[in-house]
Amino acid sequence: MNMKATLSSALIACVAVFTSSLQAEEADCLKVANLVKKQIEADADNILKIVEQQTAAHASCSCEIVKSAILTAEADKKLVGQIVATAIEAAPEQMNLVTSCAVAVAPDALAEIRAVLSKLNPKALAKKGNDPAAGAKDLSLIHISEPTRQAEI
Repeated sequence: MNMKATLSSALIACVAVFTSSLQAEEADCLKVANLVKKQIEADADNILKIVEQQTAAHASCSCEIVKSAILTAEADKKLVGQIVATAIEAAPEQMNLVTSCAVAVAPDALAEIRAVLSKLNPKALAKKGNDPAAGAKDLSLIHISEPTRQAEI
């Protein structure tokens, strides 16, 4: 086998492994989101506890957890803010992802989400580029891209 064929085979193997690991992570996050939905349907009074526990245990799935909680509970603006605050406190490194995903499913709660951000991290909110919806009066400008599930504005 020549060098070019060996390199091509190795590259193809790497792509296959990387792709399958991304698909597995996405599938796991969907399972977590479904679990959150079932837990909230069974015990809606403990929604914040459920969000906290699941986000702490599955920080990489924080977007799916927050979206599932908001949609399952049909959360009002105040509850959306509480869900966002709880998720950020459970996984602070996921703050931008959590806020972007919350805005994506509950754009009417933008003021509450910004208020949470200003309380939890006022310096970050003041920096240009850290607000998930800064200047986005038209929230259709917010786009969640795959596979990284990061918000693009």
